[in-house]
Amino acid sequence: MRTPFSPSSAPYLSDGDIGDLENKAAIACCAVAIATLVPVALTQLGVIHNLPDPPGSLFDSKQIVKSDVAYPLGIPDGLLGIASYAATLTLLLTANPERPVLQRLLRAKLAVDAGMAAKNVRKQVTKMGKICTWCMGTAVATAGVVYFARKARPAVRPQAA
Repeated sequence: MRTPFSPSSAPYLSDGDIGDLENKAAIACCAVAIATLVPVALTQLGVIHNLPDPPGSLFDSKQIVKSDVAYPLGIPDGLLGIASYAATLTLLLTANPERPVLQRLLRAKLAVDAGMAAKNVRKQVTKMGKICTWCMGTAVATAGVVYFARKARPAVRPQAA
């Protein structure tokens, strides 16, 4: 009888494997990135109306997530982010040494995620002059995903013939 898939039963996540803790940390950070985007998407869709921020004039999450730049192609960027991190999570769960193509795709996806997070942070700080707390949470979680995933998965090297 075949057992159902769960992240803890995946062969590359089993106890004792090198990188086991880093794999789980990368998956957890990716889940945090998704979780920080849910309130953003709900605000952009008009489901919730108050996006809480810490006190101070530097923070204005609602203004940022409701701005025109937060709707590329007319789609809320919170939804795009959730879909993007769902793809990253899928790659984190499926890429392993026996699947070098998926490992390469994961590395490329991590580079895209890191680049987009850095671009969004720069845009908020330099162009908008305000910070979206939730978006910064996503950026920090992205840094965690990249850090832990790269520690857990050494560079894929071509097989010698």
